[in-house]
Amino acid sequence: MNQFGGPIPRSLFRPSITSMLLQRNNLSGGVPQSRPWPPAVGSTVDLSHNFLTGELTTALIGAETLFLNNNRLTGGVPEEYVQSVEAGTMKTLYLQHNYITGFPLEVGAELPDTAAVCVSYNCMAAPPLGLAACPASAGDQLSRPAYQCSALHNSSGSNSLD
Repeated sequence: MNQFGGPIPRSLFRPSITSMLLQRNNLSGGVPQSRPWPPAVGSTVDLSHNFLTGELTTALIGAETLFLNNNRLTGGVPEEYVQSVEAGTMKTLYLQHNYITGFPLEVGAELPDTAAVCVSYNCMAAPPLGLAACPASAGDQLSRPAYQCSALHNSSGSNSLD
């Protein structure tokens, strides 16, 4: 924890970076959509426990381990993230404790046994994955209370729990 604050500089997103560990800071704003920046194979990106806002971009899809939990991210998870997990490229995807409204996993689709995906405590009525792959620190609530989602989404008119 360094107490870095402000938006994430685009200049940090370089193909040679294999680890980006910026968790537990005061980073704000969205994750930059930096192209081309496919994270290196086997890379770890940890931006958890910050104040990141906005919708998820596809900039981090190539990471093997991705921690975006405990932020203020909104909107649906891009389908490319789910495809990356299904393909076995992304092994860990932690998105718990945000304000995410959808996870595009098709009915009957199964994720690899090697995948750890946690989307609990978001603004989805029933997260499709349960709590099995979530760390104990995620808590035991599947979804955020509707009033929290309403308070955040009232300005945009979007709320999937009403």
